[in-house]
Amino acid sequence: MRIRRAAIASALGLVVMPMAAHAEGETYPNITGEVGFEVQNDFNFQSDDPNAEQNELGGVVAPVINLNLNPNLAVTAGLTLEAVRDPGPQEDRVFQDHGIFVDTLTLSWANDDVEVYGGKFGPNFSIGYDAAGGVYGTDLLGDDVELAEFVGAGGAFAVGDSMTLSGSFFFLDRTFLSESFITNRGRTNLAAGGPGNTEFPESFALALDGEAVPGMEGMRYHVGFARLAVNNGDDELRATAGAEWSFDLNDDVTVTPLVEYVRFWNAGGVGAENRNYLTLSLVGETGPWNVALAATGKDVNVDGANGTSFDHQVQVSAGYAFANGFSLDVGYKRATAASISTQTLGAIVTYGIEF
Repeated sequence: MRIRRAAIASALGLVVMPMAAHAEGETYPNITGEVGFEVQNDFNFQSDDPNAEQNELGGVVAPVINLNLNPNLAVTAGLTLEAVRDPGPQEDRVFQDHGIFVDTLTLSWANDDVEVYGGKFGPNFSIGYDAAGGVYGTDLLGDDVELAEFVGAGGAFAVGDSMTLSGSFFFLDRTFLSESFITNRGRTNLAAGGPGNTEFPESFALALDGEAVPGMEGMRYHVGFARLAVNNGDDELRATAGAEWSFDLNDDVTVTPLVEYVRFWNAGGVGAENRNYLTLSLVGETGPWNVALAATGKDVNVDGANGTSFDHQVQVSAGYAFANGFSLDVGYKRATAASISTQTLGAIVTYGIEF
């Protein structure tokens, strides 16, 4: 369960074009922000592993607060309240094991063409982990592909009128901000190892984001590369390419297809494991209604092992956006991991406010 972070990236100015123009006559310093709310129920009603059959009702609250010191300089803090521990075998949960943590804390400077920032942030790498359609469209990618909670610095600059080139260097957060409060998920430490968990900021990510493709209004595309350094082992390398296109099918219906491919070399930094991810999604909207189909395949190939493994999931969902700002979506997914298939029915209520 996870609030989609596109709105947070927008608030930070990361990857999207650097900071939007401020209202004429605005006084400084000032505070702006937004808060996203989710309540979601997931019912795993059939699984090849009986221990996975369980029900979970929980929530997410994700505030983003911007302290705008002047038209160019801002401090941004993003927090998340969500379940920070996995349930046990056949454990049903109702708003249990929730903790709050800081996922973003940056100081940034930006004008219409350039932005620089430093602090704790999620490096720009993929779009599919956040934008794939439906209640469950981002689940597999969010667990594997999203880069989050790193410490370092980066920047972005506009290339022409429709492209942004961004880059950052970083290492995994091991400060007290890696812990959570209410329920403590524990503090990250260097001995745990893993990609990006180095003593110094030896990892980096580069990306090109664009839009305004001639003849394809509503198209956006993304190309990215990342190197996650490992203290003892082979550095994990990643590359991705994806696109999303929102267009009107007729006067009443808007459709948004998305496709993204992600490649890992030396996944996990522990051996010659390579991965391929392919995500496809299609969202249709008419008035307040939406319908979404999404599928992700994950192919894992380990040198020296016999054959490959293939994890995958498919989902279908539908939803309605009420005039008061609340949205209700219901969905179904079938996910297969390590040859174990699990079916899930779920519903999610979302709401957001800006200030």
